[in-house]
Amino acid sequence: MLKFSTPITTKTNFTHTGEPLCSGRSFGAIGDELGYPSLGISRYNFLRVLYENLPDHETKVKANAHAVKIETGEDGVQVHLEDGTVEYGSMVIAADGVHSPARQLIQNLLGDSNAKSPMIPGYLSLFAHTREIREDVVLGDFAESHGPGIASQCARMNDVMYFTVLKRLDEPPKDKKKFTSEDVHKFANEISEVTIFPGIKLKEIWPLREDGSATLLYQEEGMAQKWYHGRIVLVGDSAHKMTSVSGQGALAAALSAVVLVNKLRVQLQRKPDPSTKDLEATFAMYMLWRKEAVTEVLGFGAMLSRFITWANPGYEAVDRLSTSESMLADMKRKIVPGLSQSPVLDFVPFKSKRGTTPWTMYCEPA
Repeated sequence: MLKFSTPITTKTNFTHTGEPLCSGRSFGAIGDELGYPSLGISRYNFLRVLYENLPDHETKVKANAHAVKIETGEDGVQVHLEDGTVEYGSMVIAADGVHSPARQLIQNLLGDSNAKSPMIPGYLSLFAHTREIREDVVLGDFAESHGPGIASQCARMNDVMYFTVLKRLDEPPKDKKKFTSEDVHKFANEISEVTIFPGIKLKEIWPLREDGSATLLYQEEGMAQKWYHGRIVLVGDSAHKMTSVSGQGALAAALSAVVLVNKLRVQLQRKPDPSTKDLEATFAMYMLWRKEAVTEVLGFGAMLSRFITWANPGYEAVDRLSTSESMLADMKRKIVPGLSQSPVLDFVPFKSKRGTTPWTMYCEPA
């Protein structure tokens, strides 16, 4: 991961009209507290490292396989793929995203087939990157612009510059359409005057973007009422979704996966061929163990999304009074405690690095 990443140490806040707010060594401070650096890495490289280091990945992972139907019985599950093949197993762990077909199946099995999705889109976001580096953008600085209804988050890494612009919606869209390239260009033109790096507007970076990198999509928030049923269990965005603003969505998904694996390992050691009842009991413990922590992360993310888009005059007033000292204090008070309690795979021995704040050892709930 270190080979493909760039250390992120500082954070610079400004208005989307370019007015400075505050800056400081926020991410470096988190590293000091927890003993590990904050790293910027592309999703492509992150997944590639995981995939290439997974033993027997050529046979264990079936790429580009779209699941079209899940059948679940008392003794196992069948997953029908788009190419006509069927995968047989004892359970389905569905990390199938915010529009999760598995979550809809669970709702159907629970008799809630007409229930609306718990994931409510409240923001519209433009994501893109460029491989043409602007030397006037500080390497390893996380640039974040704030303003009424619109915010951005951008960073320059060793070989790429990422930029995201977020627009708060007055109300959820009635129809969540799939955006075309014309929609992308239209939205980019509408927000072209937004400052996304200090002294640099979107219209200056947009022409440099890499072909095919620009994506326009809705960002949802919410949590499924129940994360499992029978032999199916939800993980990640299918169970709990937040905007990208807090940077906690993928982490929350990974931590949920860690807890689920720990629980399943105990169950399978005790009974290698668990019944549906056994699995449901394990899934229930997993949801119980993670729901409280995820609820806190969701709440923090929802607040932060509204804070940087100045959803009310109070947020703007507080934002304009922020200093580098207050930003550091907020990081340590609001982010570090939760991270220090992150669960780990309890069967993998390793020696943890340590910072000023000690890591809380993973343990079973009372």
